[in-house]
Amino acid sequence: MTSSGSSFIQDWLTLFGAITAWIKIQGANSALIRASLKTENRTYNCIGTVLAKNGCWSFLKGGFVLDSPSNLALLLFQNSDDKDIDITIDSSSLQPFTDQEWRFNQQFMINTEACCNNTCLRSTRTGLLNDSMQQCLKMN
Repeated sequence: MTSSGSSFIQDWLTLFGAITAWIKIQGANSALIRASLKTENRTYNCIGTVLAKNGCWSFLKGGFVLDSPSNLALLLFQNSDDKDIDITIDSSSLQPFTDQEWRFNQQFMINTEACCNNTCLRSTRTGLLNDSMQQCLKMN
């Protein structure tokens, strides 16, 4: 797509969400690409960003919490300085989460972060590791 912004439409009914997309630009050496979300009730101006370089695929990742449910949402990708460039989008995903899924993922990330900061390494002496800590040890 050629413009300072690109978009797609997604039915939306939940309050928590994550966004991912592969972004490639042309027309500038690099650009800060910002993802925004427009719902029926509000615009969320920055739900994810990536510093994209000319001709290279860059991974945009972000998240958001909606103030109220919406039946429809418009996802926009824009150059943050509003200069006219070409933005190519591939494999974009808007993933809804329930409150329970969000809290589970939040706790998993807290456990993983604690593990990766060597907290869980002390726990290995006592033999007490939860599943996320074991997974973290496999990655390190």
